[in-house]
Amino acid sequence: MTRKMLLSRFDRVRLRGLPACSARTLAAGALAALLGCNAPEPPEDTGGTDAPEGPCGIGAVVVSNDYQSTNVGLLGWDGAVLSASIVSSGSAPIGLSAPLSGDVTPPTMPVRGGRVVLLDRSTSVLTWLDARSGEVTGQLSVATGFAANPQDYVEVSPGKAYVTRLEPNLAPGAEPFDGGSDVLVLDPGALAVVGRVDLAPAMVGEDPALHPRPGRAVLVEGRLYVLLAPSSASFLETAASRLVEIDTRDDTIAAVTVLEGLRGCAGLAAPDSGARLAVTCTGSFGGDASSNLAEAGLVVLARGEQGLTEERRWPASELGEGSPGFSVAFASEDRILFTTLGRDASGGDPRVDDTLTAVDLAAGERGAPEVLLRSKELPFSLGEVRCAEACGRCLVADAETDGGVVHRFDVGADPRALVHVGAFRADPQTGLPPRYLGAF
Repeated sequence: MTRKMLLSRFDRVRLRGLPACSARTLAAGALAALLGCNAPEPPEDTGGTDAPEGPCGIGAVVVSNDYQSTNVGLLGWDGAVLSASIVSSGSAPIGLSAPLSGDVTPPTMPVRGGRVVLLDRSTSVLTWLDARSGEVTGQLSVATGFAANPQDYVEVSPGKAYVTRLEPNLAPGAEPFDGGSDVLVLDPGALAVVGRVDLAPAMVGEDPALHPRPGRAVLVEGRLYVLLAPSSASFLETAASRLVEIDTRDDTIAAVTVLEGLRGCAGLAAPDSGARLAVTCTGSFGGDASSNLAEAGLVVLARGEQGLTEERRWPASELGEGSPGFSVAFASEDRILFTTLGRDASGGDPRVDDTLTAVDLAAGERGAPEVLLRSKELPFSLGEVRCAEACGRCLVADAETDGGVVHRFDVGADPRALVHVGAFRADPQTGLPPRYLGAF
């Protein structure tokens, strides 16, 4: 399954009535706003950035695309463009042995050391860049003989990193580490695959036809937490989502936490303290573009000596008209931002907006979700949200407003207040709409 919009978990369902280029690339349940099928001319690379590194790193990675072409730019946490196009689909002449496709995303967690990492889900290739010079420093295929669809990258040290691979390999055994629907262990310094974590133990008791389907992952105090949204080969049969805890010392599964009643979970985040995890779940899709809202919601889990315990849960019915989307972030220890998925008007049902919504854990049961931003006309326009908690700033990608902008929200004097500071054009060269955000 490709990921053309956010985490794209349901692309096996063909979408009726969409243009040919759209039906190939959009995920049911995450239909992207169609901005045209004609790819713009590739931009000239603008190199890296000499912006200083601070408590929140250097800035944000902004991936803009129209599901055919990709442009990657660098943005400061204040909204200033640091590099309009450090690399793009048209950058093959600068040394990319595998040019970028239209399905590229950055990792969930920041990559430090002045480096940028990109995951190409269509080609199963990872690309490393030097954020200072703008040069490509390496590429590595994680396909191991099949279309692996890598979803996330987490770096533990200069010599160790993990990659989650969504797709299973239905005929493994032809080459090393080719099991699929797993977590690969990499040596990023050597650009080599060195191991594999089999996620089958996390599926004990489930139908053997269901694959783990790992997506996002975060690293907290030497523990890798990997979010699974199990499903069959067709994506139509599903099981409850779960969090797998992996001990990074020996790459063994330490614990599995099943999120009972929640399916299609795709958003995962941890605050700087690492005391909690937040998960957003869209619910399962039964062959059309509407998810089962009874299986959707937001859940917050506390980390402790006894493992993960559920601290708070909001069902989708308490979060608005749509289901929680594929992106969530901590603006502060108690303030969580996430997106919700809208839908087009059809079958007599009204149109539902995308939203950027906040919840306040400190407010307890008294705290109601607060909508900070809405899509204007086209649903599926709001993309990923990323926060630099130490700097009190959050960015959210918006593919619709003024042709595509990145909004900035700042934590106010009251830590429970989030203030909209402005909207910034991240890709002034090609005008491709921003959809994915990372940090470096």
